[in-house]
Amino acid sequence: MPRIKRAMTVLAATASILTLGFTFSGSAWAGTNGRAWSVKWDNLEDGACDLQFVSYGDHFYLNDNLKDGAGCYASWEDDAGHTGTFTNTKGAGTTVHRNYDFPEGASITFEVCITDNGILWIDTCGKDSALA
Repeated sequence: MPRIKRAMTVLAATASILTLGFTFSGSAWAGTNGRAWSVKWDNLEDGACDLQFVSYGDHFYLNDNLKDGAGCYASWEDDAGHTGTFTNTKGAGTTVHRNYDFPEGASITFEVCITDNGILWIDTCGKDSALA
């Protein structure tokens, strides 16, 4: 009988430890996704470019959506003041991917613009923000 009682005590203690482990393990920070679109200006079409941020893994996707001969420009800034830029000049229907490692919960502001022959058309820029 003492062996059964001891086995039951060990079993109960193990179950308690496992329950506490699962209870306090928590989940990863739930960031937010975002997408910015370029805007129409002069002969440059609305939505020619878009920049998508996916918080799971901190990925940016810069898409060139139209056959207009122009490219896409992306810039970002986090709440610590770190910045970055990249372009997509590969042509219509292409995507340029960048992967970063932002601190969990960091606020990321990003912008997408049309660029053509080295000229950045700031009137086409669209902004969004998300949490890493």
